[in-house]
Amino acid sequence: MILMDEEGRKIHASCVKKWFPIFKRYLKEDSSIYVKKPNVAPNTSKFKFAHPESKLNFYHDTIVKDCENFSGSAHGFHFVDFNTIVSNILESNSFDIIGHIFEYGHMDTLEQDKSRHKMLLHLQDIEDTKLKITLWGHNAYYMHDFLANNNSLAPVVVIVQFARVKFINGRPFSSTYFDVSRVFINNDIDEITIYKNKLVSENGQQLSSSGIKMITSKQDTEHDDFLKNHLFSNIEDLFEPLEEKTVIIVGTVKGIRQNIRWYYLACSNCKKSAKEKESSTDKPGNNLELYPMELKVVLDRKLAIKIDITRYNVDNKSNLYGISRLTENADIIDELEKNNLTPQPANSDSFLIGSSDVGSHDTKVLKTGENLTPCARDMSTATSSIKFISTPVELKRNLATCIDIDEMENLSTSKNPRLSPPDEQPTPLLVPKKEK
Repeated sequence: MILMDEEGRKIHASCVKKWFPIFKRYLKEDSSIYVKKPNVAPNTSKFKFAHPESKLNFYHDTIVKDCENFSGSAHGFHFVDFNTIVSNILESNSFDIIGHIFEYGHMDTLEQDKSRHKMLLHLQDIEDTKLKITLWGHNAYYMHDFLANNNSLAPVVVIVQFARVKFINGRPFSSTYFDVSRVFINNDIDEITIYKNKLVSENGQQLSSSGIKMITSKQDTEHDDFLKNHLFSNIEDLFEPLEEKTVIIVGTVKGIRQNIRWYYLACSNCKKSAKEKESSTDKPGNNLELYPMELKVVLDRKLAIKIDITRYNVDNKSNLYGISRLTENADIIDELEKNNLTPQPANSDSFLIGSSDVGSHDTKVLKTGENLTPCARDMSTATSSIKFISTPVELKRNLATCIDIDEMENLSTSKNPRLSPPDEQPTPLLVPKKEK
């Protein structure tokens, strides 16, 4: 909780679960309460929205009552202008902002958890400074529903209270923070009314909400990205990169390599790799270079994968590629296989390749024409034209079994023939045999 006194000063407050039923009916947003005998403790929260040093704790002997004569501000906004945020001269890591919408994005609902659904807004203040802010969870749905049902021509003025900002490579990324942040949209409160009046005086006339634009997505649709924009490639063609390009492959993930680092620390200025200084709090046995266990979700799944072959791959003959997009969409995978995988000839042989990286020596690879494509099913039947074998095939043959031996004659027309001594047999010439 965040409590505010009549002078607008704010402080964190908390209550352990077992004592919460005692105070539940008093602890509601915008309600005024009287608190007696709270415990004052150091504020150790990682992200602080109020007084940075202390917080209040409610215990069984704390007294809470309704307050009928609170004379302070209703909301206690403390606005920060957009230029202060963009210039990174904030005094606190939490702030309040007010501005009007000039662009907004689609509702992003890719995550299953609704609290991770988000919506991007482009706000503009009185000084025409622009700021991007991401609304999360219920705040995103509140904004989405408002814009979908808004029939007014008035500008859409937004207040975000207790917003936060992160700077990545010098660029500010503002957002709401779980259930702490509050969003006000065209509410009938003094702060929004004053802002609208300033817009009228600054622009000479009232802005119209009809001028709000939907942000055009720069990312291609999944269908276009996998089926139209890039060439399909077989896995075998990626063993030796020859040129920079982006390709699409289809395959089943059979394992995740653990003998190479899946990420590395880098300097944001020179882009070179860096090493984190060891801390006394590091626990032995925690290897940060191992891939996260969450990646196991892709094992044994058939995916269409978009791979970027970079100049580094080509120059260093490296076949460790970055994945920029993947999909499990069955329609896209079927379309890719139908258009790009040719059927295997009846006399085509298959063979086994093993890999220590995937943790199994029984990995089967289907040879289709001249290309290798991973296959998850064993179709080794007497009537199938696709066969698998479980032992390596002897691929080497003696040179003499592949060629015919003929007598070397004086074949050169530009050189004098070299005659062998009478008692020496002529050197045999090797002539390749024709396949029967």
